[in-house]
Amino acid sequence: MRDFDHDYVEEAIGRLKSLKPDARPSWGRMTPDQMIEHLANSVRYSMGRLGDVPDKSNWFFRHIACPLLMRGIIRIPRNLRGADFPKRPHKDDLETLHAVLEEYLALVQAGELDPKPHPGFGNIGVDGWATMHYLHFEHHLRQFRLQTSDFRIKSLKPEA
Repeated sequence: MRDFDHDYVEEAIGRLKSLKPDARPSWGRMTPDQMIEHLANSVRYSMGRLGDVPDKSNWFFRHIACPLLMRGIIRIPRNLRGADFPKRPHKDDLETLHAVLEEYLALVQAGELDPKPHPGFGNIGVDGWATMHYLHFEHHLRQFRLQTSDFRIKSLKPEA
């Protein structure tokens, strides 16, 4: 699994630049603009920039689903209802998403990120959020057919 770092952010932004405004997702009803705003808000939330969202974590999500997801054994399910982030007065574009990502990475690099608990998995810490952001971005990039061959989910079968 790749690191959620400057190299990954630049690659993801490059992939998103090829997205047409009228692109239709492979699943769900999200538009490209909604996806960009959703990704920006998820990163803002992890930095504590969006206030609070309801805690939907429970024992199963924290101890079973989260480790399976974070280790790449399972993927984020399609059409999963995510956190309802507070509405913002301005819509985000790709440039804004890039700026939010750079702010996030600067906080991580400086050791100044005190992340919010994940709405479904609880306190996952800085490293957990980095993994979750990577998986979340790849989920939505796949949704709009912007995946790369670098993204692989580990097989449950032992390697020969």
